[in-house]
Amino acid sequence: MKNLLRTSLFFALLFVAYASALDRIWDARYTFGPEFLVRDRTSIGAGFYTNYEEDGYLPINAQLAINDYWEIGAKLLFDSEDDFESVQSYVDVGAKYRVLEYSTVGADFLIGVGNKRGAGLVFSYTSLHPMSRIFSTLYEARLGFFDRIVSDKGLAEFALGVTPQFKFTPALIAMIGIESSGSFGDILDDFMVDIVPRVQIGILPYFHMMGELSIGILQEKNNDRMRLGVYGIVEF
Repeated sequence: MKNLLRTSLFFALLFVAYASALDRIWDARYTFGPEFLVRDRTSIGAGFYTNYEEDGYLPINAQLAINDYWEIGAKLLFDSEDDFESVQSYVDVGAKYRVLEYSTVGADFLIGVGNKRGAGLVFSYTSLHPMSRIFSTLYEARLGFFDRIVSDKGLAEFALGVTPQFKFTPALIAMIGIESSGSFGDILDDFMVDIVPRVQIGILPYFHMMGELSIGILQEKNNDRMRLGVYGIVEF
C-alpha cells in the first residue's frame, strides 16, 4: 500500500507542468473538499487558495452535525481577481443526509453577496468504502445548475470524483483525488480532469491543517494554471 502511495505521488508530480484550477462545481460546497459526514462534529475553519492568474480566495466555513443523519454547514468565500482592487463575496449554505451507513446525499446553494455574478445549486451523492484500518475510498457524484456553476454554453454541470485515503495515524492522512467535470451541452470544451493530492496533519488534538495541489491532465486548453491551497480546521 505504501508503494501505491509513492507511485501515485510520482505521477502527480510528473503532471505538474500541466496544472489547472479545479472546476467551480468542486468549490460549491460548504466544506473545504470531499469528505464524509462525521457524527457529532462541530467545526470552524479558514484557508487560502490561489491559481496565480487570480489573486486568491479566502474561504471561512462552519459545520454542525445535528445528529447521526443530518449535517448542515455554511462557507463564506472572498475572492480578488484584479490585484486586490476589488473583492467579491459569496456564501454557500448546504446540508447532508445519511441515507445508508456509508452513503449520503447533499445540496449546496451558492449566491453572490453584493455582486451580480449569479447563483449556483449543486446536488451531490457521496459513498465511502472502507477497505482496511488505514485505507478507504470516497466516491462522489455532483450535478450543478445556474450561472455560477454552469458554463455559458452548457445546460447543467456534472462532476465525478474518486479519492483514495490513507490514514497512517489519527494525525496523518494522505489523499489523492481524481476529479473530473464537464457540462451537458458543451462537454468537449468544458471537460476537465484533475489529480488532487491532499495531506491532512493534526497539529493539536482538535486542530488540523490540510494542504492540496490541483494538477490538471488530458486537455492542455483547460490545464494552464496551478492551484495551491491550505486550510486550518478547529473541531469542538
